[in-house]
Amino acid sequence: MTIQHLDHFTLRTAKVAETVAFFRDAIGLEEGWRPAFPFPGSWLYSAGRPLLHIANLESRGAELDAYLGTRAVAAGSGALDHVAFRCSDLQSHRQRLLDLGLRFSERVVPDLLEHQVFVEDPNGVKVELIFACPAHSPGI
Repeated sequence: MTIQHLDHFTLRTAKVAETVAFFRDAIGLEEGWRPAFPFPGSWLYSAGRPLLHIANLESRGAELDAYLGTRAVAAGSGALDHVAFRCSDLQSHRQRLLDLGLRFSERVVPDLLEHQVFVEDPNGVKVELIFACPAHSPGI
């Protein structure tokens, strides 16, 4: 498995408009397209790449918790939901996690043709590993 680059970070916040405005106006990111997730939010881009995913906590409910998981959210770094790495070689990385005895979950985002693997670090920080879906096996 090869880590190619940091893909994005996700913030959970009830201050969506203010967060979007800050990262747009102060940092220089641009608002852009977002897949049809079952909860509201925003994606902000740089050079055509979505770097910041925002999950709207005002709509917190079954859809958000089912998709991202239930967790307490606090101000500051407590708002950080997860860090994501773009990767290659899904099968070998899945085996690495199994060999280490680490629990992980997986899902596919059909709109993006991506396979996501989620695992927690020893500090409870969620790490997402993103792989392109194999062309011969849609949904895997």
